[in-house]
Amino acid sequence: MDIYNHFSYGEQLAIRLKSISHTPEKPRFFEAFGLEDLYNLDDKLSSVTGMILIAVNGYESDSRDNGGDGLNDALQYSFIVARNTISDRPQTITSAFEECRPVCKQIRNVLFQDPQLSYAIDRNTQINGIGPIGDNFYGCMITFTIHEAEDFFIDATIWNA
Repeated sequence: MDIYNHFSYGEQLAIRLKSISHTPEKPRFFEAFGLEDLYNLDDKLSSVTGMILIAVNGYESDSRDNGGDGLNDALQYSFIVARNTISDRPQTITSAFEECRPVCKQIRNVLFQDPQLSYAIDRNTQINGIGPIGDNFYGCMITFTIHEAEDFFIDATIWNA
């Protein structure tokens, strides 16, 4: 989808959300290629404190026949809102979930009210707890789907004759 860029959208959310307040001097926004890539964030998160936002795009999609002349692709995206916790104090993990969940809900609400996404976003979302990420970051992950129409077009430029 040309209109939606998950990583740019996530960075703008991280800048605008008061609890995250991402800036170049105080980085609190990160990108991950799929959930497996979260393990590679250890070094980046080692000096970060407070709440962070991670945009996860594994470039996953599911296609369904639209019953007419094309397909409907369902593109799946996630945002993780997390904060650092203290490993020997389990109540900090519970507190992180409780603080991050309302932020995930606000992200959901912004997505639903974005006029550029209103025609394409699936109003069924999922919020799950997640952690540990990096050095004891725990929080919540919101996963959502954007629908995109696809034609049965064969692009001759990518095929040998």
